[in-house]
Amino acid sequence: MRFLLHWATLALGLFVVTKITPITYSSPWDLVWAALVLIIFNAIIKPILIIITLPAVLLSLGLFLLVINALLLYWVPAFVHGFQVPNFGWAFVGSIILSLITWVFTGVEKRTVKQRAVTRPTNDKVIDI
Repeated sequence: MRFLLHWATLALGLFVVTKITPITYSSPWDLVWAALVLIIFNAIIKPILIIITLPAVLLSLGLFLLVINALLLYWVPAFVHGFQVPNFGWAFVGSIILSLITWVFTGVEKRTVKQRAVTRPTNDKVIDI
């Protein structure tokens, strides 16, 4: 269920990015497939890139991760042909917007999961402080 929610969040985020930037798509299915490709990239390729560029990530205090995210977004059209990213600059802008959108939705998801995890004991004699 969490995977599907993340996939839907990324697809919605890509839709917002395409409305703000010149990044385009041919059909709504292209957004769905682009989101899936980004999930796969983030799971497999991103950790490898972080390890390879660890000195740059550390020296920039993590800001180089924005460049890695932009690279991943820039590479998506190679796998989803209906999804177009005009250049690396727009991929950078799009990745920042996409990061903000997923950050907000992930925060909301974590708060709802945390609320569901809180349970009250059945014994009324327990003092909860």
